[in-house]
Amino acid sequence: MSEETRTGEMAAPPKVAVIVLNFNTAALTDALAAYLRRDLRYPNKKVYVIDNGSDAPPASATHALPDNLGFTRGMHEGYLIASAEDAYDAYWFLNSDVGFEYGDDVLSHLCEVLFSSDAYAQIAPQHNSPHKFMEQAACEAQLVPYLEATAPLVKAATIELLGFWDLRLTYGWGVDYDYGYRVREAGLANVLTNRARITHKEHASITDFPDYVNRASAEMNAALAEKYGADWWERIMSPAGRIVPLILSCDRNAGLMEQFVASFRTVSAGLEPPVVVIDTSHTPKLSAKYLSLVAALAPASVYVHAREEGLSAYDSVQEAVNFAFRRVLEETREGDRVLFIEDDIIFSKRFNEKLRTLSIKPDTGLFTLYLPGNEYGSTVIDPHKFYGTQCVLFPRRPLQEIVANWDEIKRRIPPGYDIRWSRFLGERGYKLYGTEHSYVQHLQTVSRLHGEASHVSHKFRD
Repeated sequence: MSEETRTGEMAAPPKVAVIVLNFNTAALTDALAAYLRRDLRYPNKKVYVIDNGSDAPPASATHALPDNLGFTRGMHEGYLIASAEDAYDAYWFLNSDVGFEYGDDVLSHLCEVLFSSDAYAQIAPQHNSPHKFMEQAACEAQLVPYLEATAPLVKAATIELLGFWDLRLTYGWGVDYDYGYRVREAGLANVLTNRARITHKEHASITDFPDYVNRASAEMNAALAEKYGADWWERIMSPAGRIVPLILSCDRNAGLMEQFVASFRTVSAGLEPPVVVIDTSHTPKLSAKYLSLVAALAPASVYVHAREEGLSAYDSVQEAVNFAFRRVLEETREGDRVLFIEDDIIFSKRFNEKLRTLSIKPDTGLFTLYLPGNEYGSTVIDPHKFYGTQCVLFPRRPLQEIVANWDEIKRRIPPGYDIRWSRFLGERGYKLYGTEHSYVQHLQTVSRLHGEASHVSHKFRD
């Protein structure tokens, strides 16, 4: 980011509510509040000091809660107070035991980075932490799975979209994991920046820390297990979640299906059991051999899509894809990714390795591992040039948006479904990405949908 850009951005800086929560740390809080008001260099801020039912409130308190509500609910009250008073662009939630020994421009730097991208939901400065990644960012905007709730700066738009921290986590333990996950599931990013650093004096308001750890840990595990399941840690902390194949198939060429099944079984160990959708728009009768090949895929479930009444076979296939998306959304959960596969491909020996090492950015609408013909000329694909749906990885959120808007998509965007997906996602601000090589190959056959020669990839890497 150039100095000229930074200067331009700071000419009208975002309006920030700085919320400090105090509980029995009056001396620390008064010193912090004085610093924030007098020495912290940022022209468009207002400091709120919320006393959380202390025995002796600090002199700097702007608002006093009658009882100790705990960390999360106390911060929430501060947010409600500030947001009712003014239309802030962001909220900076500060523990009372933080220090600014590394410079007075922390908030300026945080705002510059946070508001440099619509994809950034919240940001934090580097600081000492039991979460060791919080101590050192590698770049100006390092994407991380979550942010410790010591000094996160959160966009107002993020809170409007996702809501506040989970108020059941009263001690504050688990709000970092939970909110970081909710941010990622919304297709947004948690950012740690190397342009700002603070210190955290840690646990200054806690008298019996071992007892606190036991109570906070028990609360976190109970609340998040209720929300996500007993395996909540694996479910929300996995960087990629499960990859669930969605196979669209039909009984028009048993020999082709046989090649596909044999190849799929070489990569299936790296995937969840597939959801198989059999489309009968062209072939209402299913042969015994074909059904045995479907069974050989070891599917989690099998659905049959019948030809839509009053539609041509071609248009019915378009509806089969939407039917398949709806079914796989019912069978997956937050954090999963859906690998849409057509049954006329074979897989590269490097397929699993490539799939597991893809860098899925917050703005990803889809990521294709199939490059038709001579590919697209770039790993970022023009939505008006995308075609070829043989093997496409979807984050769950853009898939949900396609399903929710399918009727509107059909009214405005012509078929086929590759055109509809790509143009709709492009309009929504998503980007389409592709691999540098094709990791699946389209089997040389006549296209079952278009009746033309297939687009065999010349970039296939076996």
